[in-house]
Amino acid sequence: MLDNKHEAMFPPTGNCTLWRYTDLTKLLSLLENHQLFFPRADQFDDPYEGAFSRAGVALARKQAQKSGFPAKSVEMMIRNAPRFREGMFISCWNAAEYESAAMWKLYLQSPEGVAIRADHQRLCAVLEKSPLMARTSMVQYIDYDQAPVPMNNGFFPFVHKRLSFAHESELRAIIWSWEDVNQKQIAADATSVSIDVEPKDLIQAIHVSPSAPLWFGRLVEQLARRYGLDVPVIRSTLYDRPAY
Repeated sequence: MLDNKHEAMFPPTGNCTLWRYTDLTKLLSLLENHQLFFPRADQFDDPYEGAFSRAGVALARKQAQKSGFPAKSVEMMIRNAPRFREGMFISCWNAAEYESAAMWKLYLQSPEGVAIRADHQRLCAVLEKSPLMARTSMVQYIDYDQAPVPMNNGFFPFVHKRLSFAHESELRAIIWSWEDVNQKQIAADATSVSIDVEPKDLIQAIHVSPSAPLWFGRLVEQLARRYGLDVPVIRSTLYDRPAY
């Protein structure tokens, strides 16, 4: 199921190209298991993941004081915010028309890496078929000292990040396990969630790292064919010298 009409979601206005930079094992997992992986938000490295902004907290405290709203309610929201990370499961994608040199360097542990290319419509179609409720949103990059993250909904902290991460141009697919429809399907102690997907329905092309050796590119192509995935396997020419 898919619901992108939620007030806290910022879906792209039109279809956009999506990239998932990853190592070969994660691509193999997708091809072998036919499942798209959603790690739990508290598994991410960013200490601000799921946090309210300083500006938002200051504004909430000020509004509570002005309206007579119990201050302890605001403080309780702030204290409980980290718990929301235990209920949010997120698949992260780079939304960009072209491949990114920065993304290759950031998300690959070795030269033997790939980028799965899809688009937003394909991702939404996959999510629509799942029995789990999911949503997609572009991440909003803000100055946490100046711009408030709204505190009226638990999704908002997960679709905002600091300006330092703006180069990621991230689109997120989000599953919240605490929703009624999801709560019945996701174990309370789950650290990840996977949804069923036919790789051919999601993947448009596989791009091979520009620093990968030639044999690795051939291996990726062989693997794609072995799993019946009839999509282009493209070696990135990002670092090739120009020819005139």
